[in-house]
Amino acid sequence: MGISKKETELLLLKLRNKFNDYAKEYSSKWFNIKDFEERLELAKRNKMNLEGFILAEIANLEKIKEKFGSQKEENSFTQLVDKKIEENVERINKYPEIRFHPLAGYEISRFYGAISQFAVCYFPVLWLLVKGDLRERLHQLEETFRYLAVPRGSKPSKRIDDHILVLIRKNVPEIEVEKDRNEYLKESAFLLHQVVQLLEQLLANRDSEWENPLTFEKLFIEGDNKRIIINNFSGLTGYGAMLMMKDIALQIINDFRLGAFKKKGSSAYNRMR
Repeated sequence: MGISKKETELLLLKLRNKFNDYAKEYSSKWFNIKDFEERLELAKRNKMNLEGFILAEIANLEKIKEKFGSQKEENSFTQLVDKKIEENVERINKYPEIRFHPLAGYEISRFYGAISQFAVCYFPVLWLLVKGDLRERLHQLEETFRYLAVPRGSKPSKRIDDHILVLIRKNVPEIEVEKDRNEYLKESAFLLHQVVQLLEQLLANRDSEWENPLTFEKLFIEGDNKRIIINNFSGLTGYGAMLMMKDIALQIINDFRLGAFKKKGSSAYNRMR
């Protein structure tokens, strides 16, 4: 038998008090009450089991508290940690946040927003530029984006759906959640590096047609996404479009510190088939 509504409200009040207390004692960036309220609101909208949500939040809160508890007297170290966190947040804050589940971490929510935006609003323009045998490679990359990053209507991508299954698994150890989160970041980093490699190959091959301004008649996409793509690339030549895409992909890789995840050979799409 679940807890009553009154007991739920009492637990939520205690949880809010803990957030406020820990924010004052440790770091308001790590113990952010606003983020908690957003996760709670999302949980209510999705009609999640609030008892499970509260227990997960309490467990996570105590783990973070333990991490900082032994260091509370080391002010210089705490300040350094806060500075690093703040720098990381500033780097990724410019990307759209897609909070696909109340228990999803801040970094993966921002990364999913970043790679989804790239997949939907930038990558398709390559169909206007790539010719010949390289179109098959482009198709494979596009399929990988669909699996990793492209929302399916109101649902997240298939790979993010798989991560949600890990998040909601009963009594799942935090290390398992972290392992799957890191695996998602790694798979996506491989993909972004492959896009950069393709762009570098195209730029090295050269084509006189790419010196002309882009036209969008053959961009077979409808609705708002097409308008966004046209706005992003309007006035650019083919070379300009490819250089901009390369810069954006590299910026995502650098901002999320994924430079080490570069792999030659098969794509993530080929590995999952």
